[in-house]
Amino acid sequence: MDGTDLAIFSRLVSDPFLTDATLGREVGLTGKAVRLRRRRMEARRVLTDYGLHPAAELLGRHAVAWRYAGKDWTELPTSQLAEVEDLAYVMSFRPSFHRAVRFTKDPDAPADPRLTRLLGRPLGALRGEPEPVPSLRADGLSRIDWRVLEAVVAAPRVPYVVKAHRASVSARTFRSHQAKLEAAGALRCAMILNLEREAGLATYGIWLKVDESFDAKAVELPRLWDRPHWTQDPRGVFLLGSAETYFDARRLELQLRSLPGVTGADPLIPAGGFFARQRLLGWIRAEMSDRFPPLGHRQIGSRRLRRS
Repeated sequence: MDGTDLAIFSRLVSDPFLTDATLGREVGLTGKAVRLRRRRMEARRVLTDYGLHPAAELLGRHAVAWRYAGKDWTELPTSQLAEVEDLAYVMSFRPSFHRAVRFTKDPDAPADPRLTRLLGRPLGALRGEPEPVPSLRADGLSRIDWRVLEAVVAAPRVPYVVKAHRASVSARTFRSHQAKLEAAGALRCAMILNLEREAGLATYGIWLKVDESFDAKAVELPRLWDRPHWTQDPRGVFLLGSAETYFDARRLELQLRSLPGVTGADPLIPAGGFFARQRLLGWIRAEMSDRFPPLGHRQIGSRRLRRS
C-alpha cells in the first residue's frame, strides 16, 4: 500500500466515474497500471466495497448518520446489520468508532437499539451538516433515468456498454442520463476501505475541530500525504498521513487529539464496513414499479378499443 493507491481511492470518492485512464493521468501512471492496482486492492479486500447509491430524497427518505463507539469488531456482523430495515451502510474506523447511515422515513428517527447492541454507545446523530438535496425530484426522473440509476448502483465500475445493456438503452443514451444524474447530485458514493488488510504503509486520517487557541503549526507533521485542509465553520483541519506501523499511527492520532485547543476529533480512515446494495436496489425497483406500473391486459385492451 502506498500514497498512489490512496490517491486513486480518494479521487474515486470525489468523482466515482473517473476512468482508469483519467486516473492514470492524474497520478502519473498508465490506465492499465491503475486498473491493476485497483483490482489488486479489490482482490485483497482492501477496497471492501465501492458503493454508489441514490440520494435518499429520491427514495422518499431522509439520510440520517449516527456515530457509535465501543465495539471493536475484527469483522462486522453483516448478517445482523442487514436485519436493520432502513440501514444503508456502515463505515468502521480504528479502533472502535462506527458511522451508520440510515435512510429513514422520519427525519428525526431515534437511534436504533439493534445498532446500539451491535456497534456500541450512540454518540448522536450528525444533523449539523445535512447532505445537499439533489436538484432533480423523484417525479422528474423518467423510466430510463430510473433504469440507469439501478444499473449504476448494481455494478458501478463495469464498462458503460455492460451497464447500458442492463438498462436496455444504447451506451450513448446511458452516458447522457448518467451525466444528468451526476450533475443533479442524485448519485452519492460510500467507498468502504479496510487499509489494515494491507501490509506495509500504515495510514492515519483525522479531522480535528479546534478553537481560536489552537496553534496551526502543531499540524505541520512529517509524512503528511497532503497539506492540511482547514475549514472555517466549524473551525477545524483535516489531516492525512502515514507512519511505520499501526501502533505509531494510533499514537499520532492520540497525540493530535490531546493538543491544546482541540475540541473534537473524528477518524477518517475506514477499517471496513457494510453496504446494503441489495436493499438499495430493492428501494429503487419499488419506486420504479410504483411510478411506471406495467400495462395490464385491461389497460392494453381499453387502449385498443379507444383506438378503434
